[in-house]
Amino acid sequence: MSHALLISNNEVICNLYEINMRAYVGTNITIKESYDAAKGLLEHAPDLNAIITLDEDETDVVQIKELENFLKEKALNVPLIIIHKGKESFQSKLIIKNKYDIRSILQTMAKILEITAKDMAQRPVPKFFPIPIRLIKTMQETDCDIFYRSQNENLETEYFKIIEANEPIEEKIGKYLDEGVKELFVDSQYRLKFINKASEALMNELNSPDASAEDKVEITSQGHGLVAEEIFESEEISDEVAKISQSCIKAIHETVKDVPKVKSLLAMLVANKSDYIYKHSVLATYVANGIIDNISWGSKEQQEKVAFALFFHDIFLVPIFRKHPKCTNEEELLFDDSVSDNDKETVLDHAKMAGQLIKTFPKCPMGADMIITQHHGMTSGKGFAVNYKDDISPLSKIMIISEHVASHMLTKLENGDKTNFNNKDEIMHQLNNRYKSHTYKKIIAAFSEVDL
Repeated sequence: MSHALLISNNEVICNLYEINMRAYVGTNITIKESYDAAKGLLEHAPDLNAIITLDEDETDVVQIKELENFLKEKALNVPLIIIHKGKESFQSKLIIKNKYDIRSILQTMAKILEITAKDMAQRPVPKFFPIPIRLIKTMQETDCDIFYRSQNENLETEYFKIIEANEPIEEKIGKYLDEGVKELFVDSQYRLKFINKASEALMNELNSPDASAEDKVEITSQGHGLVAEEIFESEEISDEVAKISQSCIKAIHETVKDVPKVKSLLAMLVANKSDYIYKHSVLATYVANGIIDNISWGSKEQQEKVAFALFFHDIFLVPIFRKHPKCTNEEELLFDDSVSDNDKETVLDHAKMAGQLIKTFPKCPMGADMIITQHHGMTSGKGFAVNYKDDISPLSKIMIISEHVASHMLTKLENGDKTNFNNKDEIMHQLNNRYKSHTYKKIIAAFSEVDL
């Protein structure tokens, strides 16, 4: 059986790649969370068929190039598959743009192994095929039986049916999760159909009321990144992207409603190592929800509309912030000499671009395009307001205040202030000094009631 190394600390990606590689191209995956750990493995076990690594941020680009040099210095002729959405040049030509493009990853691996689709279909497999329990956990039911493997007194392997086809999974799987079981088994003849359904269910997990806040933060972070990548490539919203977006927005809205304190929410966001834009959007959604709860004309529908707007409002900035991780706001991007003129133009126009983009969203909430366009205080969506006037939507004003609060807290945390980042008196002083209009003052008064 072939063997590949995957460098990733993303549980969702690790599960998807590991199970699909094993099922479709007969490849075992060893997972290492860091490049140092990966190099340690290569020192002792260099006989691999491929290495797969993901470019998630600026640091990864440097690490990937160091890994390429390491392979060259050690004369290790191991194909390196790089999941990379940008335009960076690498020695390897095996580049795949979308980390969720499982088909292209499998096709690339098949070429490396010199196997055809017919070979894959005819490849002998054992009677029972292992499935990570993390994937099974996401499914409501299955079209085939699920088995548990154990050894008897004579050390012979036995398989026991624990879940029958079309039987609810949740009622039966809890015991094995509690016991720390890592994998269960299905009859190999059903493996591909099962894996396809399980992979789809992983994204649908967001719609489950049983998904924890931590699970939702993890998967919505991945979903937000996926949507940003797809939109940056095509500048339109496909039905598939719309479906993922809707699931993520719903999950974010539920998470910020369920988390009682901003400290708890921030702890999850920091632990998740998400992109700045994602953290900022989720935190601003938390603040906006609280403001709408405490303003006389607020409603659930408005909370949902603002959550939708905050998911998309900075979507065109995601790849720019990833290229410049030291920058934490639009102003820093505009005054950073390392940011290209084209990217600076995108920063200036991103509100307008996002507002236009959202018009292509199937069944877009009424007025969401205007809210997004005006979220920097400019009716045109171009540039940034200096003096905040009354000529924009009330919900855009709530977004402006919420973003200010989110930026303040994240900047404090970035500077190492873990005790005073949510000082409401300091935040209120800033807000009252910057936003003078009486309509903003009403929103600031509503913010004063939000629990930080």
